Amino acid sequence: MNIRDLLKEDSIILNQHSQTKEEAIDKLIDLHYQCGHINNKEEYKKAILARESLSSTGVGNMIAIPHAQDNSVNYPSLVAMVDKEGVDFDSLDQKPAKIFFMIAVNKDGGTQHLEILAQLSQILMDKKTVEKLLNVTTPLEFIQILTADMQEEKEQENDNYYDVVAVTACPTGIAHTYMAAKALEDTAKQLGIRIKVETNGASGVKNKLTDEDIQNAKCVIVAADKKVEMKRFSKKPIIKVPVAKGIHEAKELLEKATSGEGVKETVESTKKFSKFFKNNNPLVIIYRHFMNGISQIIPLLMIYGIFTFITIFINDKFPDLLINSQVVYEGVAPGVSLSEFVRIIVSTSSIGNLFILCLLSAYIADSISDRPAFYVAFITGLTLFNMNFIESVIVGFVAGYVILLLKKLFSFLPEVIESIIPNLLLPIIGTFIMCGIYLILGFSSRYYGVAQTVPEINPILLIGGCTILGAMMSIDMGGPVNKIAYSIGIASIFYKHGEIMSAVMVAGMIPPIMIGLSMVTSSNLYQDDEVKGKWHCMIKGLCFVSEEAIPFMRKDRKGIHLPCIIASALAGGLSAYFGCSQLFPHGGIFTIFFINNPLFFVITLLSCSLIGMSLILILKGNLE
Repeated sequence: MNIRDLLKEDSIILNQHSQTKEEAIDKLIDLHYQCGHINNKEEYKKAILARESLSSTGVGNMIAIPHAQDNSVNYPSLVAMVDKEGVDFDSLDQKPAKIFFMIAVNKDGGTQHLEILAQLSQILMDKKTVEKLLNVTTPLEFIQILTADMQEEKEQENDNYYDVVAVTACPTGIAHTYMAAKALEDTAKQLGIRIKVETNGASGVKNKLTDEDIQNAKCVIVAADKKVEMKRFSKKPIIKVPVAKGIHEAKELLEKATSGEGVKETVESTKKFSKFFKNNNPLVIIYRHFMNGISQIIPLLMIYGIFTFITIFINDKFPDLLINSQVVYEGVAPGVSLSEFVRIIVSTSSIGNLFILCLLSAYIADSISDRPAFYVAFITGLTLFNMNFIESVIVGFVAGYVILLLKKLFSFLPEVIESIIPNLLLPIIGTFIMCGIYLILGFSSRYYGVAQTVPEINPILLIGGCTILGAMMSIDMGGPVNKIAYSIGIASIFYKHGEIMSAVMVAGMIPPIMIGLSMVTSSNLYQDDEVKGKWHCMIKGLCFVSEEAIPFMRKDRKGIHLPCIIASALAGGLSAYFGCSQLFPHGGIFTIFFINNPLFFVITLLSCSLIGMSLILILKGNLE
C-alpha cells in the first residue's frame, strides 16, 4: 500500500478556495465520489465528521489529513486539494490549512489508513516539500514532488518483489486467460497489492514468473482450467481455483493470498510422486484434463480441416490433377510441379487424420501424469487402438491414470534409482500394461470398421440439436456449458458432421457483434467508456473471440444476456438448416472460404446479429 499507487492525476484539485472547513470537506468527498472511490457521499461524510468530532485532523504545517473508515468505500483511496488562501481547519498550530489529503478506507481495511497516514506524515515533515506542493501548476507535478523522495528507494527495493504472483490459463487460451489476468491486476492495484500475473494463452506463456518472483511472493494464485507448470511452486502457499474465479472473485482471492487465510495447500517436492490433484471434485478433474487435450489439438485440427477442404475441392473440380498427384517419385527428388504440391496437401490431410486422435489421447494423459503418460498414450493409440473420438478420450484417461498409479508405486523405490523412473520404468512398463489392456479388450479390425462408420443424423434432429448447442454457447459464455457445446462441435469433426461445428462457431460469433451493433444504433443505452469499444467488440466477434461480450452479459441478464441466447440459438439452427459445415474448430470470418455454403453462413451471421441487436434495443430500452 503506497501513495504512488493511490494518488492519480484525476484525484487532485489545484487552486480552489473554500470558505469553511465543511466546504473543504465537501469538495474532497465530491472528488472521491467522482473518481468512484465511494458509493454514498452522505454516509461517508457522516464517518468523516464523526472522526473530526474526536479531534481535528489539521496536523499543522499547513496540512490537513481528514480520514475515515466506512462501508461506503469501494477500495482504499486518496484525494488531494491545494488552497493557497488557506482554510481554518482547527489545526494544532492554529494556522490555516492549505494542503488537504483525504483518505478513504473500508471498515474491513484494518490498519490501511494508518499506513497511508504514516507515509504522508513522513513526507510532509519536510517544509521544502510543502512549499513546492503549494506552487505546483499541474496534478502530475504534485504527484512527482510528493513521491520524489520515495521513488528511487522504492524502485530499488521493489523491482523484483511482488506480494502475490499468479498464473492464469483456460483451455482455449483466448478469452478467459487474459480476462482473469486483467481482473487480478486491476483489483490488486485498487487494493495496493503488488502482483505479477503469468498468462498461459494461445500465443504461449507471457510475463513468465522468475524464480526470484516466486521466492519473494507471499502466495501463489493459480486460476486455471488446464495444466500449468506447478513444480516451480514447491513448498509455496497456493490458492488453486478455476479460471472463472480469477475473473469474478479476484478481490476475495487477493485478500486470502495476502492474509494467509485458507492458504494451506503446497506443492510437494518434485522428487516425490504424489497425487496430481487432492481434495477436488472428480468431475472438475475430468473436465480439466479433457479440456487440456482439446485445447492442445486445436491448431492441428485447423490444419487438418482446411487441408481436407482443399483436397475435397480439388477432387470435385480438378479430379485429373488429384489423380496425377498420386504418381510415385522414385530415385529422384520430387519435382516442383503443381501436381506435386497437390500431393503434399493430400498427404498433409491424411497424416493429420492419422495423428490427431493419438495426440488427443496423449495430451489428456499428459495433463494427468506429465510427459511419461504422453508418450505411452501416443504410442499405444497409434499402434494398438484403432480409435474414434470417444475411444481416444478413454485411452488418454486410462494411460494417464496407469502412469499415475505406477508413480505412486515407484515412490517406494530407493532414491538412488529415481533418475531412471521417468525415462525408463514408467514408459516401458506403462506401454506393456496398455498392451495387456488391448489384448483383454480384444480390439480388432472388424470392430475398427464399425467404430469409424459415420453415423447418420435425422435432419430435423440435427437442426434441433444445433439450435440447442447454439443457445449453450451463450448461456455461460466461456463457462462449462459453453465449453461442452464447443467440445461437441470439435467431436463432430471426427465423425464428419461439420454442420455441428459451423453451428457452434456462428453461434459464438453472434453476441459480441450484436452488442457492438446495438452500441452503434443506440449509444445512450450504454456508458460512454463502454461505447468506445464498439468496433473492438464487433471485430472480436468476427474473429470468433467472444470475451468482449462477457462483461455486458453478466451486467444485464435480461437486456443483453437473454437476447444473446436467443440469437445464438437461432444462428445455430439456421446454419444447420442451410447446410453450412466445416472440419476445423476456429477462425471466424477469416476462414469463410473453407466453409461449405459460405454465403448462407454469412447470411445467418448477419441476420441473427441484427435480430439480436433488435432484441437488445427492445428489452434493454424498456428496462432503461
